[in-house]
Amino acid sequence: MRLKALVILLLGITITNNVFAAEKPTASHKSVINYYMDSYMNSDYKKLRAVLSEDAIFTSNRDVRVVKHKASDVLNQMKKNEGVIQRDCNISSSIVSETDALVIARVDINYELFDGAQQNFVIIEKDKEGEWKITQVYKVFIGSESEAKKLVSN
Repeated sequence: MRLKALVILLLGITITNNVFAAEKPTASHKSVINYYMDSYMNSDYKKLRAVLSEDAIFTSNRDVRVVKHKASDVLNQMKKNEGVIQRDCNISSSIVSETDALVIARVDINYELFDGAQQNFVIIEKDKEGEWKITQVYKVFIGSESEAKKLVSN
């Protein structure tokens, strides 16, 4: 009887560990991207925090200059806007480059009421524990006819 109880207990622990391991947001780069997109759409700083490296940097363009923010600054701002749902935009993702240790993903956000778009180049790296974490995000705000596009087309 004790052996049967022990087998059932071990089986239960194994199943529980597998279920929780599968739910971990940093188990794959795809789940990290999904958490990133969901955190943006729902202003969910907790989801973003779950997939961010502690030393992650967010870089974006503001007209002709570049602005950098630490992960903690971005999370604090999101916390202030917690629960605000982005209703006027479409979001999609694609993989730009992928290795066993590094993934570069592109997350596109197109606003219905704004003539322009936002491209996010998300750098995801596997850490020492084998978890995928976002280490850098490059947000590029693109107007309908940016100076860069004008230069390239000429």
